[in-house]
Amino acid sequence: MINLLGSLYGFYWYWPQLSQTPPSRWFIVPDSPGATFLFSIWLAFLLAGADWRSPGMQVLGAVAFVSNMKYGLWTATVLPQAGFKYGWEFEFFHLTLSHLGMWVQGLLFARHYPPGPAPAALALAWMVVQDAVDYRLWMTHPTLPYQAEFGFARGVAMALSLLWGLFLLGQALGSGRRVHG
Repeated sequence: MINLLGSLYGFYWYWPQLSQTPPSRWFIVPDSPGATFLFSIWLAFLLAGADWRSPGMQVLGAVAFVSNMKYGLWTATVLPQAGFKYGWEFEFFHLTLSHLGMWVQGLLFARHYPPGPAPAALALAWMVVQDAVDYRLWMTHPTLPYQAEFGFARGVAMALSLLWGLFLLGQALGSGRRVHG
């Protein structure tokens, strides 16, 4: 429920950016609400009895876990950086705290429901594609509080894509154990 409410708020927060983006690109713009929405879908299927080891659940889970870890920590890094440099705004506090929750949930579920190597590699590839689209091709990165932070935000995004994508791939390759079932 918290993820769904957070997703709704996130889509609302992204509305000014979405309204200036061609609709064909909307799927790539709302990074954090997209991540929490995917996680909500994965969790709903799991609670409804879906086998987390099925190919579809593996791919959905891998992308949801990596997205939550990446965008959760990205926001909790980029906004405080801006706050320390330019001054704190209330929005920085509540977004930083809520995004740390995204990071924790992604990390916990990735450890307990590790995907196979192919879904993990696909999730890593998706993160790299998102960075290329967000920061190079279409410039659909999240609206930054200060445009001067673009280079920092891009560097953090790319580093976190690799870090969490490789973490998940390591989980998949190094884990002969499965916590559930």
